[in-house]
Amino acid sequence: MPQPEVVPSVVRFANFEVDVRAGELRKHGRRVRLQEQPLRILNMLLERPGELVTREELRLNLWPADTFVDFDHGLNSAVARLRETLCDSADTPRFVETVPRKGYRFVGELEEVGPSAASEPVVQEVQSPKRSWIRSYGIWLAGFGIVALLALVLVRTRGHATTSREIVLPTPEIVPLAGLAGYEVGPAFSPDGNQVAFREINGSQNSGIYTSLVGGEQSLRLTRNRADCCVAWSPDGRQIAFLRRNNGGAEIFTVPAIGGTERRLFSTKGDQYPGLSWSPDGKYLAFPQIYSAGSSSSITLFELATSATSILTHPPDEYLDRNPEFSPDGKQVAFIRGTVAGVANDVYVIATAGGQARRLTFDNRPMTGLAWSAAGKDIIYSASRSGSEALWRIPATGGTPQPVSSAGLIALSPTIPRKGNQLAFQQAIGKDNILHLGVRGAQALSVRPTIAIAAKGHKMRPSFSPDGKRIAFESDRLGFMDIWICSSNGISCMQVTSLRGTAGTARWSPDGKTLAFEYHPGERAEIYTVDVAGGSPRRIATIPGADNLAPNWSRDGLWLYFSSKRGGEPFQLWKIPALGGTPIQVTKNGGISGVESEDRRYLYFSKYEVPGIWRVPLSGGSEEQVLREPDGADWFNWALARKGIYFLNDDAEPKPTIDFYDFATSKTCHVYSLEKPWGWGLAIAPDNQSLLFVQVEFEQANIVVVKNFR
Repeated sequence: MPQPEVVPSVVRFANFEVDVRAGELRKHGRRVRLQEQPLRILNMLLERPGELVTREELRLNLWPADTFVDFDHGLNSAVARLRETLCDSADTPRFVETVPRKGYRFVGELEEVGPSAASEPVVQEVQSPKRSWIRSYGIWLAGFGIVALLALVLVRTRGHATTSREIVLPTPEIVPLAGLAGYEVGPAFSPDGNQVAFREINGSQNSGIYTSLVGGEQSLRLTRNRADCCVAWSPDGRQIAFLRRNNGGAEIFTVPAIGGTERRLFSTKGDQYPGLSWSPDGKYLAFPQIYSAGSSSSITLFELATSATSILTHPPDEYLDRNPEFSPDGKQVAFIRGTVAGVANDVYVIATAGGQARRLTFDNRPMTGLAWSAAGKDIIYSASRSGSEALWRIPATGGTPQPVSSAGLIALSPTIPRKGNQLAFQQAIGKDNILHLGVRGAQALSVRPTIAIAAKGHKMRPSFSPDGKRIAFESDRLGFMDIWICSSNGISCMQVTSLRGTAGTARWSPDGKTLAFEYHPGERAEIYTVDVAGGSPRRIATIPGADNLAPNWSRDGLWLYFSSKRGGEPFQLWKIPALGGTPIQVTKNGGISGVESEDRRYLYFSKYEVPGIWRVPLSGGSEEQVLREPDGADWFNWALARKGIYFLNDDAEPKPTIDFYDFATSKTCHVYSLEKPWGWGLAIAPDNQSLLFVQVEFEQANIVVVKNFR
């Protein structure tokens, strides 16, 4: 009687072995993570070693007819990932050989294989003495384990007060994910925890969405657009959704996780805030969307089957909901709600079916992202609760936040897979310099600027004292963003505020004795003043229930200008007596960052919602637009000089520039091209002979993975 054919379950070649039944690839006996489709390609090649497996056979097996994918690109990407894992080369193949335009064949030498589990009931094996001993030993060991387990249960139930050994859990291990040359941001774990998708920012040529195997050597690039962000995995791990920002809003795309053709799902209008999440049942995508200019952003549900959208959250007009994340069971969505100023944020949870959102935290701090624990009991989020942004954990039902000690300091944008015990997050470090550039109108007086202030940490929005000898600025060198003063040569620095929050936009009074600044004691920004010689900051009562920020002094020191926003209204400029009094509205059509001209004829200002610079006569009259550069003058990156306006033009090509708008000629001239990324703030010296600007000295962001995370 003929014996049935024994189908191998384990195939070995070189240092590798494939367990077909378990769907695993191992190297030196240790499991190597490999995506599903590259592994299926390997299995098909191993079924017919030395024979050609055509591209058409691979297409029919890997991509069903109803799958929309660029097959050629997808297959090439899958084979490339397979070769990468096997340390193989297309030019000198050891295992996978390409037959041009036809397909592939396995050319490696196979070793002896074992029978499959499915064959064992039919084919009776003759066990060697060694294997029989191993199996007998295994049975004996299993029996001993049961007895030991029962004994342990008996000991515990007796409740003796004897000292017992503590269970030693694996120590968390922090390892880098990809180590690409650019800025790695916005990680998202695949559902099985084997891969992380993220965005790399590295110029116009190398930016885009990438995926990387945890413990892998090379990342796979999926898109090639610098505007792509905010990735989310489909529940089966085969697709990745992402947002692509454009001037009019953003678009939602999907792309196969092994590479292929992008598919556009939906287009949004208006500013796009971060966040994208795919529901565990595969039916919905959640993302933030603004529905009218100047209003709040709401979490929106997009139904993939019908392309219908529905609004899930309904924040107050001046609030922005962003960073939605579905719970593991899909019944809830966690998200971040914050003010337009972007400083005061907190974590909220809402049922996916709708209803009232529950507030979990009361931090009123900057936040960058959140994630559900694998069990769905806790939410991990990043916030600057104690200085630098770090990870915190809070029960999904509410409670007291606790630090995630295994992540360390400077941790942003956490992500947790639905399977396994891992955590990934973005780790960022950086340093800004305040640079000094000699200027005379549109002329730069030196080829390169000099460093004025180079202390550690980030620095923003510098301001010259009236005599030009000192510089006030905001810095996080000690953790929180506070007001500092240094001499104009960068020495003799002192901390002016220590408010354990976010303080900024410091501006000198005309006599040089007082600084006005904005501070966020809670959900709202308020205006404060502080004596330069020392003392406690004093709050200036402005407009209750509104965000009041960006103060500046009148030339005579009698008034304080500030910007205020309440509800769905745009920012407007107001002024108030410096010693306190009733605020007076200055602009009607929007305004922020007001500066009086040196001759005291005009008040110049920008608008938060619209690019450009305007002015209005101090004696009264209608506003007029002065600078019409498209997106050229952000409200925090321009400085009013005696004969014109300096502004940072981040639309200039190939590099951002500092430009000068000349009042006399109504022309814009180039002053200086920035060699490195820019920061917040321009300031002109009282003598109009030097300019301060902020430049990023270095900034790094890497994705790291915490293994054995609990």
